[in-house]
Amino acid sequence: MRVDGREAPPRGTILDAVLALGISLPHLCKDDNLPPIGACRTCLVEADGRVVAACHTPAEGITEVSTGSPRVVALRTTVLELTRGMHGPRPDIAGGPSSGELWAAYEAHRLAEPPGPRRERSGLDASSPFFAFHEQQCILCGRCVAACQQLQHIGAIGIAGRGTAARVTPGAGATFADSACTACGSCVAACPTHALVPKEGRA
Repeated sequence: MRVDGREAPPRGTILDAVLALGISLPHLCKDDNLPPIGACRTCLVEADGRVVAACHTPAEGITEVSTGSPRVVALRTTVLELTRGMHGPRPDIAGGPSSGELWAAYEAHRLAEPPGPRRERSGLDASSPFFAFHEQQCILCGRCVAACQQLQHIGAIGIAGRGTAARVTPGAGATFADSACTACGSCVAACPTHALVPKEGRA
């Protein structure tokens, strides 16, 4: 298999091969430690002429992959433009280990910061002594939920509601302090935005 003209072993997924070559490709809902969720579609590539999600497509049987063809760049840009409508401008707060991913994806696709969200969500949960949840910065990628449920097997956080009413929550009317959260930090480390951030002195 060749990725952007470079030889790559056809093992795992196309995303595995792309990242192994050191090629930058957004994958906002895919945590390196967990199986793919396949929700964000920011990892679109062209594989043997087809547009596919790199995180979900096996590399085996693929001969040519392009991460930078005009078609997939345009599609990824459109997806990222839709994502921008979910949150406000970058807040002046320190993020977790992964929280720069979203902004790096915008910069790589020449997208300016959003002037404001199309969906206003004012929730702020600072009840945990270790981190704060800024709901307005959440893009509902599901990485925090997967980290809590699949990596830590705690299940202190989930996504409730549908459509525009969907939101990340530790329970109906509950705060993180009231939940089964053990403040392990996995959700903070997984978050690709500034929605979950460590409190000062806890990074």
